[in-house]
Amino acid sequence: MKIEKLARRDFIEKSFGFAALGASGLVLPRNAYGKTLPEDRNLNIIGPLPGYSPQIGTLISMLDWLNNSVIAYHKRLTVEQLDYIHDKESNSIGSLMMHIAATEVIYQDITFHNLEDFSKENKEKWNVAMDLGEAAQKQIKGNPLSYYKDAMDEVRAKSKEEFKKRDDKWLLSGETKDWDWNNYCKWFHVAEHIANHRGQMTWYAKRLPK
Repeated sequence: MKIEKLARRDFIEKSFGFAALGASGLVLPRNAYGKTLPEDRNLNIIGPLPGYSPQIGTLISMLDWLNNSVIAYHKRLTVEQLDYIHDKESNSIGSLMMHIAATEVIYQDITFHNLEDFSKENKEKWNVAMDLGEAAQKQIKGNPLSYYKDAMDEVRAKSKEEFKKRDDKWLLSGETKDWDWNNYCKWFHVAEHIANHRGQMTWYAKRLPK
């Protein structure tokens, strides 16, 4: 049994490139294949990307997959369907798309610029989408899917520009006192936020009036 456990551990370390740093050390995955994925790859292939450190590139490939999922699933919706409000407590699919873009913007300000909230300029532009509710119901409407896709793409382009200036050491740093979470966790939350609201949008889309 002991030999089997050691063999299994040896296989895992060799296959996935884990570097054990001792009992109190951090165990980090290395770029096991020593290469990056092509930029024109199938989005379903997740991994390091050219121009970024390995873990940042992998994170971006996940974020891009999630954004594509949001747009692809709703690509046939009309303006009226994107504006549909299921009940007084609901948000439209379009406003939720703007909300996930706003969430990415606020984490740009928090992680790239060491702010605690939106910058003044971004707050004026994105606060309605961030807060949702009645204000968003009134203001975020009348737009085709391309409008929301362009907004999400523009925000992602800014994220990528900033990520290229940073490395995996930065990604694993940046702990804050209140939540004690590092930059990686903050950006994982951005990914989780997209996935969460994608599910919400799907729920609304399945209940659109016939």
